[in-house]
Amino acid sequence: MTLIVNGQATTLTQEQLAERLKAMPAAQLAKVEVMLSAPARYHVRGMAINIVTKDYAGTNQLSGQIIGGMEQNKYAKGFGNMYLSMQRGKFGLDAQYKLVNGNSYGESSRIANHPLANNRVHYTDETGQKSFGITHDYRLGMNYAFSKNHRLDVAYTGQWDKTSSNSHTTGSSNSGMHSDSHEYLQNVDANYTLPFGLTLSGSYTYYRTPQQQTLDGTIHTDENTTDMERNLRSGSEQTINKWMFTADQTHSLANGWGLSYGVKGQFTSNKSYQTTIDKDGSVLPDGTSSVDINERIWNMYAGFSKQINKAVSVEASVAAEQYHSPVWNKWRVYPTLNALWNVNDNHLLNLSFSSDSEFPSYWSTMSNVFYASTYTEIHGNPDLKPSSYYNVNLMWRIKRRYTLMAFASLKPDYFVQLPYQTTDRMAVIMKETNFDHSNSYGLQASAIFNAGKWLNGNVFAVGTFKHDKSNHFFDLPFNRKKLSVILGGTASVKLCSTQDLRLILNPFFQSKAIQGVYDISPIFNMDAKLQWSSHDGKWGVRLNGSNIFNNRFDTRSVQDNQDYRMKVNYNWASFTLAVIYKFGGYKEKTVKEVDTSRMGH
Repeated sequence: MTLIVNGQATTLTQEQLAERLKAMPAAQLAKVEVMLSAPARYHVRGMAINIVTKDYAGTNQLSGQIIGGMEQNKYAKGFGNMYLSMQRGKFGLDAQYKLVNGNSYGESSRIANHPLANNRVHYTDETGQKSFGITHDYRLGMNYAFSKNHRLDVAYTGQWDKTSSNSHTTGSSNSGMHSDSHEYLQNVDANYTLPFGLTLSGSYTYYRTPQQQTLDGTIHTDENTTDMERNLRSGSEQTINKWMFTADQTHSLANGWGLSYGVKGQFTSNKSYQTTIDKDGSVLPDGTSSVDINERIWNMYAGFSKQINKAVSVEASVAAEQYHSPVWNKWRVYPTLNALWNVNDNHLLNLSFSSDSEFPSYWSTMSNVFYASTYTEIHGNPDLKPSSYYNVNLMWRIKRRYTLMAFASLKPDYFVQLPYQTTDRMAVIMKETNFDHSNSYGLQASAIFNAGKWLNGNVFAVGTFKHDKSNHFFDLPFNRKKLSVILGGTASVKLCSTQDLRLILNPFFQSKAIQGVYDISPIFNMDAKLQWSSHDGKWGVRLNGSNIFNNRFDTRSVQDNQDYRMKVNYNWASFTLAVIYKFGGYKEKTVKEVDTSRMGH
């Protein structure tokens, strides 16, 4: 699900989305558009929610919000956030600064029977990782409303991040790793809307992340034998320059017809390198590589909408996209369809079809090997290509309370990182690779509930049949199928009749599932929140619990000669206390975040 605010896409996480929506006053909301298939003019595809806010141009106001708090898992970190909004007639300004400073912790373990030559070698390890980081996020946005539907928005976003990490592994291997990394981000966005339906947007992002790492460790197959020793030093850096522009035109025609068309161009320069040396100072060839490549994406689309009558509406579009890189140069076509039938006040039917592409991270397409531990190697894949997906959904909403949905999701060339135990040495290779396809079919049911003024929430159940197939994963082709069930929901309990004090619970359960060669054990997770707000809305206190039962993700690969199990818990149980103060009739403005999904190690 993608959040769109006033027709512009954002890269909010689910947690950020929930928090910002809860903080937004109802008076600021003009309308909400829920789309199972977003039209191409939004430059996002698939399910989306467009939140349209009221325009406060012409008013005079100054407001803001201050947040301070601490998060505690095994270690602690503090954070602070300041937001200021000003409107003076046609001119508006908003500024934000966020600081996070402290430690985080995660654990992982591996249990393997490694197929070394014609033998099996038992292997176990436990790894704990403590990271210290400090992050500065800052943003300054300005807008000017010349007249109705004639507006200019300009925003600058920056980030400075420093992280030092230490991990220690014990068991069949003993090792220590230390890394120091920085992230630098500069982004400028501009959006110009004209009264006759034309919108012009431009964006520039500069991103750089240098990193230094040391690894010292050994692997033992028995108490008296050292099979392998690694003493490595590596340095790496990724530098990304990305430009993007869009031009979109809409027309409102007679008899309920609408027409839209536009173009998007995105150009990326990726200069990255990694150098690895051993204890003697000799360069390790498989751990050393560099790239200096340019990527180009062109996207052109056209679409129409038709309000057939008061009950039935249809919107469809088709986009043609060319992705060009030194390895791939291909056109793809992505159609979308959204058909809505308001049968009556109690029933609504929605049929949607959407399609999109997903691109690999820049770092994963390099040819080098990154040594994550003495046993684990992360291999790049220069042949990794983008994947496509095609989604169809049929939704039936009943009495605005119950929803039933049938869905199918087809993902040719789907890619994900999977493990492979090589037989020539004691090493598990983690590598992103393209499947033939990863397809899912399922049914979903959900309902909202309430009991007076003290309890409300929702529940949902999803049944999914998944089919993963690959004929070219090393020498281990797979063709796997699995039926899984997901259960979850939200319960909000008002604890006091005289105070705005609420307890919110978010349970989640998934039965056994698959991902490529992985078997994923059942997962249970529980998040909770206790929140209080003053009568005037100026003060608030939040106590959040994340993964409060400290559950791990448990995966295992036992295909053919493989026997590799990994338990991971980097979402260590944590509790966060935050105090919030709002002044001047604060109304939070939801803003577009910079998309860095393909950047970083």
